[in-house]
Amino acid sequence: MKRYASRDGRVRLFVGDSRRLGGIATGSVGVIVTSPPYWVRGRGRARAERYARELAAGFAREWRRVLADRGDLWLVIGDRHDGIEWVGVDALVAAALRRRGFRLQSKGLWAQVRSRERWDNRVNYLLRFRKADRPVRPDGHTLCWALPLPRSHPESLWDATPDPVLRGILEMSARRGAVLDPFAGAGTVGRVAVALGREWIGVERDPQMASLAARRLRLRPVAEAARSARRTAQ
Repeated sequence: MKRYASRDGRVRLFVGDSRRLGGIATGSVGVIVTSPPYWVRGRGRARAERYARELAAGFAREWRRVLADRGDLWLVIGDRHDGIEWVGVDALVAAALRRRGFRLQSKGLWAQVRSRERWDNRVNYLLRFRKADRPVRPDGHTLCWALPLPRSHPESLWDATPDPVLRGILEMSARRGAVLDPFAGAGTVGRVAVALGREWIGVERDPQMASLAARRLRLRPVAEAARSARRTAQ
């Protein structure tokens, strides 16, 4: 698996499928913040339920392994009307993850404004999970933003989550351990995490997007970064 890293090793990016996170130590992650591919095709509750089941079955086991006992899992996930009904993808994903040992602790909302999208494609839920035996004590945070879709990098294949949303999520999450984004895309979560002084680990399957994220975060291929570190030490 190809890897990129910063000179000090606090920012790392793996190129590969995040169903397997072998390069990340068990319990070393304090916060997982990610936006999985949205459910955008098909109609009917059965297909939406299949999407939720496959998401949980494919990724939840490794998320539980790398996440610290009191770590947080945040999913930014869209909902939509499929032409028949409002599907409620957030509830389906929460139920699927519950069967895999996660419990939903809080729910927020990012509503897109000034969007050219149909009204039913503008709702994005912010779902906070913990491991089953590690609940979060309720507090006074309000997780609600009305923000436009941020302008993506010209080379990015996908849209990004607004920086204020990501900052808000990270500031109310576990402070110890790395921040992990298993769907790293162009590295937006990494950029926000680094600005907050956090260690960050990204995983991105698409080599083009991984290369873009590495450039934005000023990362080098691991072999090159290791040689640079040795020269600095000498």
